Amino acid sequence: MNSTADILFSPEEAAEAALDFLFCWQLPLGASVWGKLGEGWRCLAQRGDVSALPTPQAGVPLPPLGAAVCCQVLGSHAQPLGFLFWHGCAASERTAQLALLLTGHLTSASLSNDLSAARVTHHTLLDINRLANESQNVEHFLRRLHRAVSRLMPADNFYIALLDEGGSALRFPYFADVMEPRPPRPDEVFPCGGQTPSLTAWLCRQHSFMLLSGAEIDKLCRQHGVVMSGLMPSWWMGVPLLDAASKVVGAVVVQSYDVHQRFDDAAQSAFLFIAHHIASALDRLAHRAELERKVWLRTAELEGINIRLHAEVAERKRTEQLQSVLFRIGDISNTSLSMEAFFVGLHRLLSEFIDASNCMVCLHDSERNELSFPYCSDLYLTDPLPQRPGRGLLEQVLHSGRPLLLAEASGHVLLASDDHDIAVPVSWLGVPLYSGNELRGVLAVQSYEPSVRYSYRDQELLEFVANHIGSALARVQALDDLQRAYADLEQRVLERTNELDAVNAQLQHDSLHDPLTKLPNRSYFSRVLKRNWDQFQLDPTQRFAVVFIDLDRFKLVNDTLGHLAGDHLLTEAGQRIRSCLGYADFLARLGGDEFAVLLSGVDSLEECERLAQSLVGEFERPIMLSGRELFTTVSVGLVLADKEHYSRAEDLLRDADHAMYRTKQRGRHGYTLFNHELRRNQADQLALEAELRHALENRHELVPYYQAIVDSHSGKLAGFETLVRWHHPQRGLIAPGVFLPMAEESGLILKLDRYMIEHACAQLAQWYGSGRIDHAVCLHINLSSAHFHDPGLVGWLQELMQRHALPVGTLHLEITESALIDVPDVAIEVMRQLKERGICLALDDFGTGYSALSYLHRYHFDVLKIDQAFVRDIHCHEESSAIVRAILALAAALGLDVVAEGVETMLQVQTLRQLGCPRLQGYYFARPAPAAELDWPRLAGMQQELAHAGDGLLPSLA
Repeated sequence: MNSTADILFSPEEAAEAALDFLFCWQLPLGASVWGKLGEGWRCLAQRGDVSALPTPQAGVPLPPLGAAVCCQVLGSHAQPLGFLFWHGCAASERTAQLALLLTGHLTSASLSNDLSAARVTHHTLLDINRLANESQNVEHFLRRLHRAVSRLMPADNFYIALLDEGGSALRFPYFADVMEPRPPRPDEVFPCGGQTPSLTAWLCRQHSFMLLSGAEIDKLCRQHGVVMSGLMPSWWMGVPLLDAASKVVGAVVVQSYDVHQRFDDAAQSAFLFIAHHIASALDRLAHRAELERKVWLRTAELEGINIRLHAEVAERKRTEQLQSVLFRIGDISNTSLSMEAFFVGLHRLLSEFIDASNCMVCLHDSERNELSFPYCSDLYLTDPLPQRPGRGLLEQVLHSGRPLLLAEASGHVLLASDDHDIAVPVSWLGVPLYSGNELRGVLAVQSYEPSVRYSYRDQELLEFVANHIGSALARVQALDDLQRAYADLEQRVLERTNELDAVNAQLQHDSLHDPLTKLPNRSYFSRVLKRNWDQFQLDPTQRFAVVFIDLDRFKLVNDTLGHLAGDHLLTEAGQRIRSCLGYADFLARLGGDEFAVLLSGVDSLEECERLAQSLVGEFERPIMLSGRELFTTVSVGLVLADKEHYSRAEDLLRDADHAMYRTKQRGRHGYTLFNHELRRNQADQLALEAELRHALENRHELVPYYQAIVDSHSGKLAGFETLVRWHHPQRGLIAPGVFLPMAEESGLILKLDRYMIEHACAQLAQWYGSGRIDHAVCLHINLSSAHFHDPGLVGWLQELMQRHALPVGTLHLEITESALIDVPDVAIEVMRQLKERGICLALDDFGTGYSALSYLHRYHFDVLKIDQAFVRDIHCHEESSAIVRAILALAAALGLDVVAEGVETMLQVQTLRQLGCPRLQGYYFARPAPAAELDWPRLAGMQQELAHAGDGLLPSLA
């Protein structure tokens, strides 16, 4: 029975199963199961004769049971969820358990119904909020709102009423009623403040939720004088709408004309929730409408402003055009043109603004009381003669000293004489000409065409022009002053020109010199190198040499002491190099820590070698940086100009650079003279690089060699270091020191390292699988710094270890200190990702690098490998023993494992064991060999050999 109850059934299926169990136990004549799903009772299952069994009804108490009828209440007696009726014997413990299981099913069904209703309510409220955001207006929102409300309750008759701003009248933005196709008319809805309000207005006045039946509505109308417009509903439910300030702004109402369609508790609760959200949504829409209204008002205001701005822009353009004309008038006023030429130019400029086809300039000589006409361009008046003033228009302007505008000039004369009128224009405009405060004459324009009449804007423009003409009339008097001003201007122009020449010279100097050291830059050096090469081509006696100089460990200075110290080092280096050169030698900084020297008048390599020795020796003295002594060295490369082997100047700098890198490869702090052997080596390096690319495709040429690492105390095999060997089909066995630097420089080291790691991991997995070694034996493989820039390295290694099922901590990647110097920040992140994936890290050649202790502090290693330089003399030199002892103490403090490399004698083994070195590696145990040639018996017998060695006497280290 328990297993059946645990299965998820519907209420009907659970009831059928319960009756099956009941008939199995008691064999009654008939039985039925009733459940309360929603608001009513429903028969879930029945079996046999159920005619005499009770039938529960909503709101009706259960009738008394007969003598042969038994009942088991499902749920509590105060609020039953269902009943189990049957004919037969009384209830037992089993029927109680059965009732308990049925109660659980009914409770689950009730909760499921409640959850579904809550989910529908939740989605409806979300739709209402979404509608408020998406709707363009209130009408669109309310139409879609009605559809959303109908999902929660019967809402065929639904309307919303809103108060006006004064709260004295109601309006119906939305009205839907199956019996009333239209909302009430304004004369049918009384205001809230009236004596006989409508039912909706009464709801707004009461500020509370109301649920009324038809009888209650009728009672309310009789007692309080409330008016019910339209048909009387059977049920009426309304909620006042409140804004954010809890002020009533309207009401939402739903009503039913069906007497049986009463709004239950769920409908009432949903209606209250919906009303609250409707109020918020309407408030939001009203706020948005108000915002849109303000935006519209602001837009209209901005449009007005825009119109005014356009007018201002048009006026400004006209002003700018006028200003331009005035500037041009000023330009011709300040020239040495004749008076007539000046007036011709003035007339042409004036015609750009007004119709000045008929223009005249009249001057008044006060001493002679005479009018003269230095310029006149008129259709009917040509070359007027000087005359005495009369009573014409010109004389009126002269007498008043003010402009005169005649839009209708008929009946007026331009010039008046004692005998006759000279001309009669249609429209006339004249302005006085002043020179300072002295009235000099009149500027007049006139029109003989009825379509051309002058305005006050033309008068304003002409007044502006007249002021400049008056200034031009004083040109003759100011000619001497102008000449003196020209002389001063020429002097200032000459001084400015000299300043510009100096600035240009400085700019040219800056473009060809390094701003830090003030030395010539690469561009300048290339020019000088090209010029010397061209001279050497013409005259072989003008032989020269190119020296390429690079500071050693300059990046370390920048990383540890800062860029300011690095700049000081570069400046000091430039000065020291300069001190070794002759007067005619040319020094330049090519960039970074690279310098180049062009030695003039050099005819032999011996001279170049003496200079190189001088440069190398100059940097043996310390350099003071930030109050401390710093020793730096230089790597130098030299090449002598040679017509036989060179055809371009750039090749000399290239070979000098190559010679410098050869010095770097030999340990820095020295020089290399580029010769035919290096040239041949260059060609051989290119061929070797091509052959290495083919070797990476031919799997049999590059062979992994394995050298054992043993435990110093037990003699057990602790691991292998994998080394690469190249079996060239023609050259034979090529040492790693020959092709690995070339692989680093060409970028093939990435592919080579992956090749070795993949083969070594596969070999280690084979040894594990065959039982040759146990899982405590690890694998050491060297990793180039170039891999730190490979984004796929970590994922590839993780996939490789999973493919070969290598345990965590098996793979040890050996990293040199030079790799950490090249990419310190990138190395930290890559090493962190490797350790997260169970890959161990070993610091190779510890103690021989630049700043080993700082690397132990910044990076998290698992193993330190002591360089063989300290192991070689550990049994006979106290200094080597002290260094190894310090390394072991440091490793113990940091929790690091230690491997001593280069162990070749039993004395070295005994000394390292006494000092506590945990692991040893060297020729004493085994030489590197391919996997097929490893001496497994020798490695297996190492435990017994080291056990006997522990009993021997150690040599004195005194």
